[in-house]
Amino acid sequence: MAATRVRWWRWRRNSLRRRSDVFEACAGVVATCAIVLGAPAAGLTAGQAVDRSLQDTVRAEHAARTQVGAVVLKAGPREAPDPDPESGRVREERRDAVVRWTAPDGRVHTAQVRVAADHGKGDHITMWTDRNGAVPVPAPLDSRSAATHAMLAGIGTFLATCVVGLMGRQVLMWQLMRRRLAEWEREWAAAGQSWGRAGAGG
Repeated sequence: MAATRVRWWRWRRNSLRRRSDVFEACAGVVATCAIVLGAPAAGLTAGQAVDRSLQDTVRAEHAARTQVGAVVLKAGPREAPDPDPESGRVREERRDAVVRWTAPDGRVHTAQVRVAADHGKGDHITMWTDRNGAVPVPAPLDSRSAATHAMLAGIGTFLATCVVGLMGRQVLMWQLMRRRLAEWEREWAAAGQSWGRAGAGG
């Protein structure tokens, strides 16, 4: 019981409790609720919003592009792979190649594109073009990559909310401590003026 009284003394009426003590306890409760409840909610909301936006992008890109089969006419030298700036992993080794393909409207097109390093002259590949099948374009964003980016956005928002909540509470605690020390200094100064005087209780 004694430990309980000490632990919850800010919530109990007593002569030592100050208004700043109650405010400090309330600030701790609010910060805890913000972290325990607000951070997951913010992360989930951000993740869902980013996922909806990216999935719309996936559908739009797939609607604006088409996949066609092509034949490699000429392959250039292999190039050393560079690390992916997003994942840090080494990309697949690529090379420049001249390819020929037939668009959905029956027209034959030729262009230089990037292909995997193991593709050589005469190989058949699959590539992405615009809706008309006339111009090579990068591959559209896929649903799995969009979901991964959305998950990372949600986790980042969750962590940022936790950090902001903890920092806000710490700043508030510093301000309350400064105010409490100022109150103590004023009270000690007032007590010192009457210290030892008859009838002053000292």
